[in-house]
Amino acid sequence: MKSSPSQRITPWVGRLIIANAVVLLLRMTLFTSPELLQALQFSPDNALIRPWTFVSYMFVHAGLLHLLANMLMLYVFGTAVESRMGSRNFITFYLFCGIGAAVFSLLLAGVMPVGGFVGASGAVLGVAVAFAYFWPDAELIVFPIPVPIKARTLVIGLVVLDVIASRL
Repeated sequence: MKSSPSQRITPWVGRLIIANAVVLLLRMTLFTSPELLQALQFSPDNALIRPWTFVSYMFVHAGLLHLLANMLMLYVFGTAVESRMGSRNFITFYLFCGIGAAVFSLLLAGVMPVGGFVGASGAVLGVAVAFAYFWPDAELIVFPIPVPIKARTLVIGLVVLDVIASRL
């Protein structure tokens, strides 16, 4: 019997959503300094002198809409992936994807300009790829398009959009 994706919130997905929301709340209310944002964002130019940014950038978002988009994707894809992988493997995979996205941008900076960035997009995109790997034929509805899209097609589209958006 093939297991199906779960929509019940899982331990690490819940913790990650809360952690990201708390960081945004603190950044918008108590810690509003632009210098703090620069110290936490990942920038290929400063990565080796600020090694904590390989992780910290994943928990800092540019605003509420940025946070909501990332956390919605984390909830949709992450609950099923965490259920399938187990919590310990999931959080390891999530952090590996986020750090991997930073390393990739560091390598990419050797051939093209890459500015500083924040957000969980790299980690969440990795989780979406895992979802498409586990359930390639799962049909998803993307609002406002009322047509089902297979998970593998949607994730390929998300990867393409992410590459295009990162070049703008």
